[in-house]
Amino acid sequence: MVGNKIKGLGEIVLRVNDMELMRNFYQNVLGLESIRNSKDYTFFKIAEGYGGHNQTIALFAKTNLTAFGEKLAQIEISHSSLHHVALEIDVKDYEEIIDLLKKQNIEFVTEAFEWIKWKSIFIKDPEKNVVELVCYDSNL
Repeated sequence: MVGNKIKGLGEIVLRVNDMELMRNFYQNVLGLESIRNSKDYTFFKIAEGYGGHNQTIALFAKTNLTAFGEKLAQIEISHSSLHHVALEIDVKDYEEIIDLLKKQNIEFVTEAFEWIKWKSIFIKDPEKNVVELVCYDSNL
């Protein structure tokens, strides 16, 4: 079984229409560190990963081929099961993030998941991908 060999999440890749707009959002709104970029891709470090591989979010231009050599036009978007991307935050930063989003006029929704003691802030990036900022809160 492969599952017991997995050590963490390596990366999430989003296909984007407007690289500059999306790069600006992930770098300047979310504050992620850009570790490599070109006109075709941008990699952002989320955190230290396992064995030297950083946890990343990558933005790929829609012209990039998939690992299977497919062009975007060949990919059945309706078959995607991506619901949202969740990034962990510290509970002590939760209210400050809400204040920053309000100041930047960024629409957000909050939700508490008492069964697991998580609370979340949901926002959308410029291409309408849902990004969840989630923390553990022992007080829930």
